[in-house]
Amino acid sequence: MLKRKLAQGFTLVELMITVVIIAVLATIAVPSYTNYVKTGNAQEAPSNLLALKTQAEQYYADNPAKGYKDFPCATPASATMFAYTCAYTPVTVPQDTITITATGITGKNIAGWTYTIDQSGARTSSGIDGAASSTCWITRSNGSC
Repeated sequence: MLKRKLAQGFTLVELMITVVIIAVLATIAVPSYTNYVKTGNAQEAPSNLLALKTQAEQYYADNPAKGYKDFPCATPASATMFAYTCAYTPVTVPQDTITITATGITGKNIAGWTYTIDQSGARTSSGIDGAASSTCWITRSNGSC
């Protein structure tokens, strides 16, 4: 009498079910992970904007006759996700204004995200996955501050 050897391994149906389960999990996980990474990358802008505003205020205090004119607005060395610019608007020295802007670098996952702060501390944000705010910095893809 010949003994039949039992086949070992997985059937095609079992493998297909495994592939479907992995695909469903990936469909849920990838967008969540992407938003998580964007939130982490967005934290650079508020931190550097506050540092630049502090430097601008120090410059203003050290140069009362010049106000914000000639403030050396330099992109911080730690900046990798945003480009920083400063816009000086001369009025008269006590009312001079400066607006510091951080714009997401093209090619990064936060390209087009824009944050600003002015001399009075007013904060705005725009381009954050379709959300914008004139009162706070949105740092999450869901539009919350």
